[in-house]
Amino acid sequence: MATTQSDRPASPFVEPWEPSQRTIFVTAIVVALIASLSTANFVAQRIWFTPEAAVKGYYGALADRDAAKAASYLSNNDTTLAAALISSDKYVPPSGLKVDSIREDDEDSKGRSAQVDFSIGDTKATGSMSLRRSEDLSWGLFRGWDITGNRPALQISSSIPVDVQVNGQRVDLESGDLNVFPGRYVVQVADNPLVESDPVSVDAGFENVEVQLAPRIKSTIETEAQAQIKAYLKQCLTEATKPEHSCPFSFGYSDITNPVWRIDTYPTVELELDSSGEGIVVHSNTEGEATVTGTYDGAPYTDTDTFSVSGTITVDQGKVTFQPE
Repeated sequence: MATTQSDRPASPFVEPWEPSQRTIFVTAIVVALIASLSTANFVAQRIWFTPEAAVKGYYGALADRDAAKAASYLSNNDTTLAAALISSDKYVPPSGLKVDSIREDDEDSKGRSAQVDFSIGDTKATGSMSLRRSEDLSWGLFRGWDITGNRPALQISSSIPVDVQVNGQRVDLESGDLNVFPGRYVVQVADNPLVESDPVSVDAGFENVEVQLAPRIKSTIETEAQAQIKAYLKQCLTEATKPEHSCPFSFGYSDITNPVWRIDTYPTVELELDSSGEGIVVHSNTEGEATVTGTYDGAPYTDTDTFSVSGTITVDQGKVTFQPE
């Protein structure tokens, strides 16, 4: 009697799975794709997401005056004011960057220390930069490096309280030093009705930089104030002949008739800013001399008096006024 296939007894062993040609093809593609992605990830991590790449990217962004991009390489990227400072034509970015070496940090195995040098104009700067693995992934795949540590700071001081501008931007120094990107900056007194200063050019590389401003009274204020003081003294030639006056020179006898004053020598007058920087004080370095002539008790009379000038100068909406003491 003939038997059919269905009548055969079941095999007690599991027969091996034989994948189809389609399955083999798809699996090969998936494996190749995973291998390619892994290789690409490894290559990208080794080429574009290295400490050296972070350093070069940072200084490249400064060369482009791109504060936002430069800040993206920093662990602390609060650079609100920095964007305005490096976009100014007064800013000179670092150039000629050279990464001399990169080594593992002695105290942090996840950290690196890069020894670099560059130029700011004709000034050479050499120093080290600390880096650490970024906590965030780029494109969800790659982990780059953040530049850690503080940026250089401009430590600006002045003999009197004044507002300051850096690269043409008014800055607030009440919170302390001004952190900046590496580069050259121009520091001076901000627009002020009374004072001005020579601009100070400073190069910030790796260390903090001290900047000492020397505010002085504006030359236009000085000229106008000196003219007003002289006009006041000339007016006193008439006022001093009256019984009551506030002029700095006078004669000793009230019964002199027909008195006439002349100024023989004007005092040397100096203008100084007060301690607040908001007012000007006038004082004399050398005394002046004035002579009065007239008649006393029927006879010719002559007397000489030395005098000095003191007071204050105010400026209101550009108008200079001398107020004698």
